[in-house]
Amino acid sequence: MPRLILLRHATAERAGARQSDHERALTKEGRKEAVAAGRAIADLGEPIDIVLSSDSKRTRETWDGVTSEIGWRPEVRFLPQLFEAHDYLPTLREQAGRASHVLLIGHNPAMHDTAVRLAAGLSGRDGAKLRSGFPKGALALFDFDGEWTSLQPGRMRLVAFIEPEVR
Repeated sequence: MPRLILLRHATAERAGARQSDHERALTKEGRKEAVAAGRAIADLGEPIDIVLSSDSKRTRETWDGVTSEIGWRPEVRFLPQLFEAHDYLPTLREQAGRASHVLLIGHNPAMHDTAVRLAAGLSGRDGAKLRSGFPKGALALFDFDGEWTSLQPGRMRLVAFIEPEVR
């Protein structure tokens, strides 16, 4: 059964006059959030097959924090189309292939919009939390039956919505 983990990048610095939005780095707190997300993923005990990430500096640095905590090295694709995408479903259909566990690292509002669109329902505590927003460094876990190429809105089951504890 395919599993999707959506991870919103951790907290980044504000854009400066000499810095593009694409090049914003994580803050000190953001680096801690990325490590906490990595611990949460490691605690799941299910190795990720492929990582699909925006190519922005903050998503790359979020991935660096995650890798410091997990014990495996999946294939990683830094994809420019995820930086300003409004919907991550097309990229999932095109890029996930035969992977059973996919991690997608991206940005709001596309992260929240995609998560809400994918869910077959948002009941319970986790569903209510996801409906209210997708905080930086948070994770949404989904399962579904089928192939990535046929992924449609409203077909995934929200397994958990995790806001990792920063230490």
